[in-house]
Amino acid sequence: MTMLPRLAAAALPALMIAACSPAPEQTPTSVSETTVTLEKIADAEQPWGMAFLPDGSLLFTEKSGGLKRVSAGETAASPVTGLPPAFTDSQAGYLGLAIDPDFANTRLVYVALSSGTQAENSTLIVRGRLSEDASSLEGIEEIFRGDARDTPLHYGSRLVFANDGTLFITIGEGYKYMELAQDPKTTHGKVLRINPDGSIPDDNPFADGTTGNPAVWSFGHRNPQGLYYDKVSGTLWETEHGPKGGDELNIITKGTNYGWPKITYGIDYNGKIISDKTEADGMAQPELYWVPSIAPSGLTMLTSDVYPGWKGDLFAGGMNGPNGLVLVRIDLQDGKVIGKEDLLKGQYSIRDVVQGPDGHLYIATKDFDGIFKLVPNE
Repeated sequence: MTMLPRLAAAALPALMIAACSPAPEQTPTSVSETTVTLEKIADAEQPWGMAFLPDGSLLFTEKSGGLKRVSAGETAASPVTGLPPAFTDSQAGYLGLAIDPDFANTRLVYVALSSGTQAENSTLIVRGRLSEDASSLEGIEEIFRGDARDTPLHYGSRLVFANDGTLFITIGEGYKYMELAQDPKTTHGKVLRINPDGSIPDDNPFADGTTGNPAVWSFGHRNPQGLYYDKVSGTLWETEHGPKGGDELNIITKGTNYGWPKITYGIDYNGKIISDKTEADGMAQPELYWVPSIAPSGLTMLTSDVYPGWKGDLFAGGMNGPNGLVLVRIDLQDGKVIGKEDLLKGQYSIRDVVQGPDGHLYIATKDFDGIFKLVPNE
């Protein structure tokens, strides 16, 4: 296995104030003494989502390569066939995945992918049963398809299960359809909630379809690429990309409007003001935001004792930013953000982060490096 040099946790400089309006007090820097070494556990090309199986093997998607599996202790991945073809231009491709909470009995795997053509494509959620030899997904079913767009951008596509067995899905607003993020009748810029078979839970906020799409759980999102459900507290955490600045960490609640693009701490890429407001009545504020952007992707909570001082904290991957590419430790106390710390700064563009069955954190790099295990230094 490839061993990389010892990497110390680095502190994040004070965040810049958003250009569009004065920002409230920023989250303070949190500094721990824990350091880690990266150990490569799998070769991968543009890995996107990861999920561990009960036997310790790892399933992961490659944006253009489909679904792969690597056994514990090995680095060579094998393809898992059976998925439908994906639209793979720009940000489109094979994206998020999740395994059924009762996988031992169902062997069901859920995958999000971009489906269609440049002129008309959408986020598609499918599920299939992993064969006994783990070489294919069988009996593929389409369980949900988002609204169509003609852009290969902002798909969201994270999947997590809640304690009640429902499935949460993130879908981005397709970039040029930002105004539709405020329209609950569309799936653009939304967090969705469905049953595992694709049917709609009766207690969804727009379940009757009168004032919103029945699958919509929350709205006003830009491009949510991090999603984690805390099974102990029942809290649904989400990270999403802002434009130039304004990336967010949110607690997602039923029927809530998170503001995009009516309120934002970011500006457009060309420097123009998207909104001169950072808050408004009826719109939720983020638990944490980043200016400048880190492009957050992937989100998990550490529930193990493997890393001293980190248990109970959130970890978010970062894919860019002037302070370097990062893994961010979000310091939580009693469910509230009290600090943040940049780890692995400048080393990798991180697409996803998960906790393995051994209690260690694993990261998937955005480009062509692979998947790595974070090993704590003594």
